[in-house]
Amino acid sequence: MDAPPPDTHAILPLAVLEAMRNLDSPTDEEAAEYVDEMLKKRLGLSDTVAAQIARYDLGVRRGRPVSPEEFEQILRLAGRRPDAALVFADAGRRASRRAMAQLGLPTRLGARYLPRFVRRAIGFRAARRCLREVFAASLVREEGAVVARVGHGMPVQATPDGAACGFYAAGIAELLRNLMSFDGAVRHPWCRARGDERCEWRTTDAPSGGA
Repeated sequence: MDAPPPDTHAILPLAVLEAMRNLDSPTDEEAAEYVDEMLKKRLGLSDTVAAQIARYDLGVRRGRPVSPEEFEQILRLAGRRPDAALVFADAGRRASRRAMAQLGLPTRLGARYLPRFVRRAIGFRAARRCLREVFAASLVREEGAVVARVGHGMPVQATPDGAACGFYAAGIAELLRNLMSFDGAVRHPWCRARGDERCEWRTTDAPSGGA
């Protein structure tokens, strides 16, 4: 099993904690029914999570990474929740949106407004960059599909059942939808949690265009 990169982008733990806070936030009816102290018993609304969110947000703005061990602990914490799948799906989308916000304006505009074949080529390169720099994942084209791989075992180390793989799946799909106008499904045919040698995600209907 490959070792994780020495540093983890602060966007990743920030997205997971923001997703927890979002899912733990009360509806208007709940806010009227429960007092503040009862709501704060929800982990996502705790002062500890609020402080960590502020720290990671500052880390994103100042380009300060976190240790992989710290991110693994946060994945493990989220994986213990009964709504872990929802947390990871929301967090993956949030991480991708923050990653895209760091792209240059010409790239973001090109991936959206240029002619289709140019737009998808630019979008593929942009998605590959986001995955490499933020998610520590690779993106390639193989046999007509777009394939993303995580070369290290952190998702399964944190959640042996593979729940944290949903974080990467949601992030990959969000990048492809926004940068490549992708509207197919993203499958997870290879997973370390199932005993495979790697975690891999593959599109079922890859958009055309060159890298």
